[in-house]
Amino acid sequence: MQSKQFRDLTFIDINENDKLVISCDSAGAIGNKEKDLIKTSPENLGYLTLHVALSEIFAIGGEPISIINTLSVEMNPTGQGILNGIKKLLNELNLDEDIVVTGSTEENFPTVQTGMGITVIGLLNNKNFKLPYTPRNSVLAVVGIPKVGNEILEDEGEIISIDTIIKLKEKDYIYEILPVGSRGILKEIEELAYSNNSRYSIYENKEIDLKKSAGTSTCLIVSIDNENYEKLQNDIDKPVFKVGYFHDKN
Repeated sequence: MQSKQFRDLTFIDINENDKLVISCDSAGAIGNKEKDLIKTSPENLGYLTLHVALSEIFAIGGEPISIINTLSVEMNPTGQGILNGIKKLLNELNLDEDIVVTGSTEENFPTVQTGMGITVIGLLNNKNFKLPYTPRNSVLAVVGIPKVGNEILEDEGEIISIDTIIKLKEKDYIYEILPVGSRGILKEIEELAYSNNSRYSIYENKEIDLKKSAGTSTCLIVSIDNENYEKLQNDIDKPVFKVGYFHDKN
């Protein structure tokens, strides 16, 4: 078997036809325990942490087949609450009967702060898959708004969902979709440019903070031709911002 790292994803060829794609995320000090800094329910925590890892899988075109949760809390009641949040998101995506969910909890010692990790394993068909590529002179647009912490809990429809990614994957005018996390939009643009062997320029834009953490993948970057920017705005019911473009290295 051959493995390859691509941005935050790991690819593993398992036979001539298929490869695994693996994504992960973690969260700490978020929950309803005594020492948690951001107070929310375990259900919300499970739901939102899975959202991050699933966003990466769907954005690359993978089909999730297994979820592994590594919970640094007891099973009851906190762990079970986190699992309920995981199952809620899977149910919303009609995946609850198709995916194996497994993991572990901390049963030896009492915990006063919530911590968890999650790994998603997906499947890709080698015949239909090729690494995404953004050509020179493409426009970089952000869909959604970067939010973190309590801003996510108070959101009124400005952040992206898995459904947003699925709808965007159906648009043939989009070159790449890249979910944004805690590193912020600008860091993800740098990563996008590096993997495409391109340079980028940023438009002056005061509507959106390019360096702010996007928490649980609350926004994403898409690359498109400039003439399709208005189409993108019309096709998606989230805020859209034109933030930059690619050009030659010379």
